[in-house]
Amino acid sequence: MFFGPEFLDLLRDKVVLSDVVARRVKLTRKGRESLGLCPFHKEKTPSFTVNDEKGFYHCFGCGAHGDVIRFLTDCEKIPFTEAVEMLAQMAGVPLPKPDKKEMARQAHQTSLAEIMEFACQYFQMQLRTPAGQKVCDYLKNRGLTGQTAKNFRLGYAPSGNGLLHHLKSKGCDLHQCQKLGLLAFNSTRQLWHDYFYDRVMFPIFDRRKRVIGFSGRMLEKGEPKYLNSPETDLFHKGEQLFGLPFAIDTIRRKNEAIVVEGNMDVISLHQHGWTQVVAPLGTAFTEKQLQILWHMCDEPVMCFDGDSAGQHAMIRALNRALPLLVPGKSLKFAVLPQGMDPDDMMRQKSDSTWKNIIQNAQSFSEVLWSDLLATHDYSTPEKHAKFEKDALEKVSKIQNVEVRRLYEREMHERLRGLLYKKSGRGKGMKISAPQVDDFLLASLYAYPQELSIFSESLGNLKHFSGLRETALFNGWLDAVLTGQELPMPETEKKLMHQIEVIRSSKKPVVVVQEVERFISDLQLQQLRTEFALKQAEYLKTESPEIKVQIDSLRQEIENFLSEHDV
Repeated sequence: MFFGPEFLDLLRDKVVLSDVVARRVKLTRKGRESLGLCPFHKEKTPSFTVNDEKGFYHCFGCGAHGDVIRFLTDCEKIPFTEAVEMLAQMAGVPLPKPDKKEMARQAHQTSLAEIMEFACQYFQMQLRTPAGQKVCDYLKNRGLTGQTAKNFRLGYAPSGNGLLHHLKSKGCDLHQCQKLGLLAFNSTRQLWHDYFYDRVMFPIFDRRKRVIGFSGRMLEKGEPKYLNSPETDLFHKGEQLFGLPFAIDTIRRKNEAIVVEGNMDVISLHQHGWTQVVAPLGTAFTEKQLQILWHMCDEPVMCFDGDSAGQHAMIRALNRALPLLVPGKSLKFAVLPQGMDPDDMMRQKSDSTWKNIIQNAQSFSEVLWSDLLATHDYSTPEKHAKFEKDALEKVSKIQNVEVRRLYEREMHERLRGLLYKKSGRGKGMKISAPQVDDFLLASLYAYPQELSIFSESLGNLKHFSGLRETALFNGWLDAVLTGQELPMPETEKKLMHQIEVIRSSKKPVVVVQEVERFISDLQLQQLRTEFALKQAEYLKTESPEIKVQIDSLRQEIENFLSEHDV
């Protein structure tokens, strides 16, 4: 019986893996995972882990790995169909009715996969011919071993029409071969001929390690350097990742994936033990590819070549992923030295150098901020306002409300840090971005009575997202507003030191002036933030009501600047 991928995914979602495993293995909960003795080999110390959130088990002793279906087939020694039927009964899900169209489609895909397998075998055989020796030499010069070439089933497409004759001998339909991108037809001469000529051939596999396409690299100079199979019923390049079937187990086990740009990078890194590496197939990184990786790990590392093209690819990937961010799922970015790619790193540098680059990959928010800084001038109030508007519009693209809110808060804090960095006021007070909240807290504790004159202003700003929302901060503000004694922050050692510095070096009148300027800047920032958010909302909705609010906020900002002589 045929079970479509949608039905199998439904079963995996409905059935809790640990419940199925617990029928054979005594499990103990350890954080987000469960631990027990492996049912696939004899052991005295538990090394078998079950992760319900990610839907897989893994044994660190024998390497057993899989999902709930694989567990039943391997542990119960039952066929795949029987395992699926058993899970369907457990989940209370009816088995799908036979679909003749779907069965026909699967049969069609199977026949196409057989043709691709014939082609792959032919390309592999060509490496053992005299003409294929130059490809073997090329692969050796690139540092690849024969075993690596065998594992990835690398081959050679010679000049001529050898593949055409090979596929004919296998009884393949030439029109089907043409649709698969293996053959081409010259309508002028009415002749069939091979599609790939004189290229190193990299097979592209699906998760079941079936050949679904090829990427051919020219040996000599010429264009295109890489020639990929066209879109077919088997192959959709935006939904595939080169090397994925060889990397899945490591990605899940380590909760780490590394995305590089080229096929040779993937193969070279796998040969050196970095088996969590994959690459897109000659296209920009797609949403589908990202979702595939997020299903297996939380924070893939995007590693780009150290050139301008690599930098542009990094920002494209960032912008593509931005709307899709959700709690616990993000990206990191590793940048290689100028002019180097991962394959160069493996052949010219040490493994420790590469490891250090990956471990020091930048977070998503750091790269987002760096890109904003690189593309904006904030030397004047007008330019700073434009910077703020663009930054908030950028993070407004995040669809998840919780993640978007936190990014908006971070943008406020970073923008405020810039304001104090370039402002004469900020220099006079010697406040850097991370110290802004501590400055206000320390000032409140040092001179609470003197600063009580700002109770109304502080009350209005208390929930402003630019200020850190901690129990200590809100508690002190409440105490100032009500005239209560402030609690001693025994755990805030740096803050206590700053309090002593303020008391010993600044008179109350000076601190009052500094806090007054600080509050004024926050009030202005709050107005500008509301203005930028309304502008972003208007760009999406073009609502007349929003336009009125924008005009009102614009006038309010102008009045504020005039009254405070800012």
